[in-house]
Amino acid sequence: MDEQHLIGLAGAGDTEALLLLSKRYVPVAQKLQRQYFIRSYDTDDWKQEALITMHRAAQQYDHRQASSFGAFYRLLLSNRIIDLIRRTQAQKRQPAQELLSLDYEDAMVLEELVGPEQLAIDILYIHEVIKRFVIECSYFENQVFAALLNGLTPQGIALKLQLELAPVLNAIDRCRRKLRALLFA
Repeated sequence: MDEQHLIGLAGAGDTEALLLLSKRYVPVAQKLQRQYFIRSYDTDDWKQEALITMHRAAQQYDHRQASSFGAFYRLLLSNRIIDLIRRTQAQKRQPAQELLSLDYEDAMVLEELVGPEQLAIDILYIHEVIKRFVIECSYFENQVFAALLNGLTPQGIALKLQLELAPVLNAIDRCRRKLRALLFA
């Protein structure tokens, strides 16, 4: 079957024609898959995007234009991939879930943090980690951490403690490292 006829059938919704046409252009999709990385996309996701784009290309392709179908398909697929990458980058900047304040003396916050389905031992573990964290931190780090928990920005903390911004940022970084080390030990 010639390619123009196959494109017409695929564009009209013929599944078999779409799959045949898609098989012909697998190397194009594979090359783009090697060129680009989309976080959390596996091979099946790539195949699905390639097939959806193939259908769209078959519907929109005009053989009277100067470009070949392969070039048109490659352009549509690479544009789709770039859109997906942009979308994952935009989602990366947003928090995955609602943020909670970590008031280490408030058991209710800890229960919200771990959820009701977690065992009581998990809550006790977090209590112990936070107690060790407070002991491991210096007086200054505890001041900075408490101010962060109260919603102050690093600039606000520097103003409140009458310090330059750099020592506050360094203390925040040390607190993060210490808490991470205790949580994942």
